Amino acid sequence: MGLNVEALEVHAGGFHLGPLDLSLENDEYLILIGPNGAGKTITLEAIAGLRQPAAGRIILDGRDITDCPPDQRRVGYLPQETLLFPHLSVRRNILYGAHRGGRRGRDRVAGITALLGLGPLMDRMPAGLSGGERKRVGLGRALACAPALLLLDEPMAALDPNARAELRATLGAIHRELGTTTIHVTHSFTEALAMGSRIGVMIGGRLLQSGLPNEVFSRPASEDVAQFIRPAIFEASDTCRAAEALTVVARGLTLSASNGDNAADGVATAPRMVASSSAVIHEAVSNGAKGALTARVIAVEPRGAQLEVTVNLGIELSITLETTDADLSAIAPGATVRLVLRRD
Repeated sequence: MGLNVEALEVHAGGFHLGPLDLSLENDEYLILIGPNGAGKTITLEAIAGLRQPAAGRIILDGRDITDCPPDQRRVGYLPQETLLFPHLSVRRNILYGAHRGGRRGRDRVAGITALLGLGPLMDRMPAGLSGGERKRVGLGRALACAPALLLLDEPMAALDPNARAELRATLGAIHRELGTTTIHVTHSFTEALAMGSRIGVMIGGRLLQSGLPNEVFSRPASEDVAQFIRPAIFEASDTCRAAEALTVVARGLTLSASNGDNAADGVATAPRMVASSSAVIHEAVSNGAKGALTARVIAVEPRGAQLEVTVNLGIELSITLETTDADLSAIAPGATVRLVLRRD
């Protein structure tokens, strides 16, 4: 049955959320995006039972939970600040969440800790954990109660690129394994495109559009939505000449690293890139854009025979390159690169 939020309204100081209508099928992964102050966190808090609605209903799996206490909702919540109990070990923090889920929760603790790779950390105290480890422990505690709905508020915030990539992979694996209906709030277009089965855009306390990622980014439903997602609607610049730069072809997308007069030579074929981001770029370019899209390299992470390159062109885009096929020394943090779509 999933989740149904009907005409929800919440008053928070001078801010008014809603009326908000939102429906999720079981197993859906909804990404909520929007500018600061749009009401995304307040929406999660209301669904979790941390804010009392002024109007509307929240129905989870056919049960009206609008007035239920948080511990009776079967909702797991990971807030922006991972508030672990500092006096409890990792094991006892997770078991605290399991108690909320009764025997069903306790029986799944071993599986959750294995999925999250928390085995070596179980006897550690929160003060000795890294940011990424704290997020995984908080996620374990939220999942240990066997929730029907998982709420994630900026789970990647304040993590370094490696920790973000690891947590993103972990969240994907957990959703595939457990199938828990999820709402994930983020400011990152990359997360939205790579992870969401559906995307919702919130602005000014209202949900203005909801749909498949490519639908939302290629066909915004209003001027407000279009203005918000504008950084992800790419406009072309002049085509760069292949002789001026290293050219890397990644499933139809060409990455060229400019190095001034000392451009590198060679061509490398990348086996993978973020498929949904590729679709958005294809949509933008195939609808009239020509040439290259200028971007900046923000991270380069060696991974054995591969290189994970993260570029920023209004959104972050990650591409994996094979280092054995070419000299990729021109691709370095701070370098200017161009992204060119080749129509195959």
